[in-house]
Amino acid sequence: MPDICKDIDFNQSGEDLKELCGVKTRNYKAYRNIPEHRNLLLPKGARIVHKGKTFELRLQNTLPISLPEDLEGTLQFDEKMRRNLVKSKMDYCEFFPENSSERLKIFSLEIPLDIGGSRTFCFSVQGHPTTAQRNAGYAGHLETLACSDFQKLKALSEGNVESIEQEQNQVQGQSTLQDSTKSQIQDSNLNSSPTKNPAKVPVTKSKKSALKK
Repeated sequence: MPDICKDIDFNQSGEDLKELCGVKTRNYKAYRNIPEHRNLLLPKGARIVHKGKTFELRLQNTLPISLPEDLEGTLQFDEKMRRNLVKSKMDYCEFFPENSSERLKIFSLEIPLDIGGSRTFCFSVQGHPTTAQRNAGYAGHLETLACSDFQKLKALSEGNVESIEQEQNQVQGQSTLQDSTKSQIQDSNLNSSPTKNPAKVPVTKSKKSALKK
């Protein structure tokens, strides 16, 4: 800018003077890019983030996963409600499926709504990362799971536990039966075997005299 133009108030001067001094008007449109969120009680450190019309579930050390857009209006994200914890409930299940060496991790998340009622979402957790993935700054992955499938898998895991308990009870019952059979055989052998030192039958006087005669 020329020195002659430095002391001019361009807000009061005309447009011609602005053009001569090379002053141009710029319009800057302000926008809000602050994500709104609500913290969840369970799991620890989890929160629901609202950005525009989208909703995301964010867990610690895990990439965000999208939630249905029909949550719009069911949760409040104003400044007052943002400080209140959403008293969510989590049902976590972890087991080894049959004929599989990889552990399966699934969980359901029940979220109470500010308008009343609740919504339940189910997810599966990706397996353990490799050493190379950890060194590269690995983040866990979630996949959406139908809640009906979650209930089936949970029942399957509980069935596996029950079958193991039944097998253990059967083994214990068989061992008890074998022990009782062995004891019965030992008792019968003792009763049937001849005595080494048979007891002497006492002879009365009358019998002795009869023998002499």
